[in-house]
Amino acid sequence: EIPATVATDNDDDDDDDDGENKNHYDIIVDAIFGFSFRGTAPREPFATAITQMITMQTQQNSLLISVDVPSSWNVDGGDMTEGLKFQPDVLVSLTAPKLSAKKFTGRHFVGGRFLPPGLAEKYGIRMPPYPGVSQVMELS
Repeated sequence: EIPATVATDNDDDDDDDDGENKNHYDIIVDAIFGFSFRGTAPREPFATAITQMITMQTQQNSLLISVDVPSSWNVDGGDMTEGLKFQPDVLVSLTAPKLSAKKFTGRHFVGGRFLPPGLAEKYGIRMPPYPGVSQVMELS
């Protein structure tokens, strides 16, 4: 189980009365771009958001979770940030892993049982054996 912190910012002071920093996040969900990202680097304001996620991941030990394809990654080629090294801790692929997932090194989950069998057969996609009524499965 991963404990989560809810951060709010009700005033300009970054510290609560007890000195705790309100700008710390235990978990960050990256869902800025989908699998259709094109180009060699994200434009503003997305580039700043990605840099901030990397900073929180490395300096605050925040867990970075990307949905489907990590932001700034090409769906086929992987990380396109040239130097930023945007590497989430967890990837949750929707329906099926994309080719870029081959370059992912963290914990990898696939979610969704909504790929019709005919479509899976047409494209040669082997769906994981979801246990029971589960909608998510960790890949090894």
